[in-house]
Amino acid sequence: MNITINPKPLTGVVPVVSSKSLSHRYIIASGLAQGTSTIKNVLKSDDIESTKKALSAFGVTFNEEQVTGHDWILNQPTIDCNESGSTLRFMIPLALLQNEKVIFTGKGRLPKRTIDVYFDLFDHKLIYYKKLEEDNLPLELKGPLKAGYYFMRGDVSSQFITGLLFALPRLKKDSVIELLTPLESKGYVDLTLEVLKIFGIHILQVDQYFYIKGGQTYTPQTATVEADYSQAAFWMVAGLIGGPIELTHLNPISKQGDYKIVDIIKEMEGKIDYKNLDRRYKVKPSETYGIPIDLSQIPDLGPILMVLAALSSKTTTFSNASRLRIKESDRLDAMYQTLIKFGVDIKMIDDTVIIAGKKKLRGNQTFDSFGDHRIAMAIAIAAIRADGPVTITNADVVKKSYPNFFKVYKSLGGDIRES
Repeated sequence: MNITINPKPLTGVVPVVSSKSLSHRYIIASGLAQGTSTIKNVLKSDDIESTKKALSAFGVTFNEEQVTGHDWILNQPTIDCNESGSTLRFMIPLALLQNEKVIFTGKGRLPKRTIDVYFDLFDHKLIYYKKLEEDNLPLELKGPLKAGYYFMRGDVSSQFITGLLFALPRLKKDSVIELLTPLESKGYVDLTLEVLKIFGIHILQVDQYFYIKGGQTYTPQTATVEADYSQAAFWMVAGLIGGPIELTHLNPISKQGDYKIVDIIKEMEGKIDYKNLDRRYKVKPSETYGIPIDLSQIPDLGPILMVLAALSSKTTTFSNASRLRIKESDRLDAMYQTLIKFGVDIKMIDDTVIIAGKKKLRGNQTFDSFGDHRIAMAIAIAAIRADGPVTITNADVVKKSYPNFFKVYKSLGGDIRES
């Protein structure tokens, strides 16, 4: 599906969708519990469906808001993660909690996305794995996962750490994870620890160490997934560069790492306030100013913050942006190509991006989504300030995390034509 947007300001109220990161974590924790949990407000997206199907391979059942865990016995030999990196990285250690061979497959860019951290661990722990083709997927694995001491890098993806944090408490003996490099995307690990605690799993974190007691049991729970700051960020920027926008359902004291978007907007002198009485954020059109932004802990905010930088006065410098290269696309290259095409002065030096802002972007062009949901959404928001129509190819990639994105865009007054 291609989308053509005729530029105009957006304005209105956005009920923010539920968090993809927390939806993954809640349904996985529920599946590891013996019994039925009730998880409300789980995100409906392709990635979450991939995790549900992966859990179903181990006997987990779903009935609307109810998730029922059983004995964690493999009932199908192949798990298709589709294009979900979270599903793959979370489920690999969990697949090793049983002793049957299992094959992981995936589509799109996923077979090429790195899982070398796990390969290094498996070599050290003498766990069987075999790449069945040249890429990382299809991948054949056979447990059991072993308790003990795990050395891990913290600067590749926090998803590897989360996968082990889910699995290791289920083993009989104690384990320790030691991070050999500083932890990036720390907020995502904090979310994991918070969900684990809710389900009765306790892990002690001291500096670069995670101390994990073995023999722990997940307890079924009732919980509600909070709204997603990663997705809210697109509408917050739309409010800054277009018309006033209000956002509901967000937790103002969230532990989501991408909550940082609020602080960054304020530092850039954007007008954003949380109204306790209305329980909503209010964002108003603003003249924002470039600042230094460190992306090491917030890589998912990179694309939309680069759009905001492109429309801000002065210069914005993004540092520690290398992890944007290992997402659904090479997001550094994708945003560089996109902003160059929009007529933006942008420079890339290693993992640093320097953007000089301007008032208007160059329209009357067609843009590639690069098969990446966040690139497609970033282009759609940038189109608000283009000087002519903007067409996005393969725009339905937003289904990966936000299937209703363009429906919401239209509800805010967006002028969209599909082809």
